[in-house]
Amino acid sequence: MKLLSFFLVLTFIAVTINAQVVTKEKKKTVNPATGDTVYTESTITTTSEDITPRNNMIVINPIKFILFYNISYFHKVSDNVALGGGFQIPTISGLGGIGVNAELRYYPSGKTLRGFYFAPNISFNRVTVTDNSANAFSIGGLIGWQWFPGDDFAIGLGLGIDYYTGANSDEYSAYSNISGTVPALRFDVGYAW
Repeated sequence: MKLLSFFLVLTFIAVTINAQVVTKEKKKTVNPATGDTVYTESTITTTSEDITPRNNMIVINPIKFILFYNISYFHKVSDNVALGGGFQIPTISGLGGIGVNAELRYYPSGKTLRGFYFAPNISFNRVTVTDNSANAFSIGGLIGWQWFPGDDFAIGLGLGIDYYTGANSDEYSAYSNISGTVPALRFDVGYAW
């Protein structure tokens, strides 16, 4: 829980930092013919925005490493839309299997791969333990924020919900049919170009 709180505070700080520069100038001008002196003071405030074009991004979700190694790739297809896909494999000893997912990210600001987004997604996972296996299909949605604290270093945070439905190969198990909703938390780190 402390780790999650740390990431949420870090995210809030990074999102609220504005790139503004204030310059104050004092200028003294003396007219050599008359000897008159004119003092001028000015304050200039400039705001900067990162407009680096980024069309591709590779990210991992280190929080998910508790259960799955994972990697995802996103590609900009328009000013508002990016498509992505990824895969994952279990990290727990004795478990096998693979998972794949697809996601569409919609950026209302028109700055694809940067800022606030909505992301509907689907996934399929197959997990095996000795002779038993379970298949799970999910559909869900996220709202999130993507930013770049360093040149091409990407950080993202997303919250949402997923609906899972699936089946276990052991027909005698009390959990032969699995379905339900679960909250989704995503903390991505990666590289964009």
